[in-house]
Amino acid sequence: MAQQFKFRLETVRRVRQLDFEARQRVVAERLRKIGSEKAIIAALKRERKSMNDETKRLLSGGQVNVDGVSRYRLGVGYLRDQILDAENRIASHEKELATERAAMVKASVEVKAIEKLKERQLAAHELQLKRLESAEQDETAQQLFHRIERRQMIELRSKPV
Repeated sequence: MAQQFKFRLETVRRVRQLDFEARQRVVAERLRKIGSEKAIIAALKRERKSMNDETKRLLSGGQVNVDGVSRYRLGVGYLRDQILDAENRIASHEKELATERAAMVKASVEVKAIEKLKERQLAAHELQLKRLESAEQDETAQQLFHRIERRQMIELRSKPV
């Protein structure tokens, strides 16, 4: 009976696959953080725009409110600093994302390499099985031929001439 194919490096393949999946999760987490920072920036910009609109409304009355303008300057400066901090965090995340993506791609290549090896070994195993089956069929056919040949020889010898 033919042996069933068993890939000897299955454990290695599984470990590499788990490593690849872990790296995928790291990249996804990094992308989530970048998205979160972008949402924070958008909220800060909306707040800054509403402050601008409010200040324009206050100044359109004809009188200048020094305290209001002073608060506006401080508020806008604070928002600007928060936006810059968030942009710096995004830049940092994007640098780390590039290295994490490279590691993920490398892990993916390693998984694909081991899977390709498995496919080749399976194909070689199947070819070997076909060769064995063919050899067995040839042997059976040869034995059958020799039996028939022997019977014919015996029949020829036993026939009176």
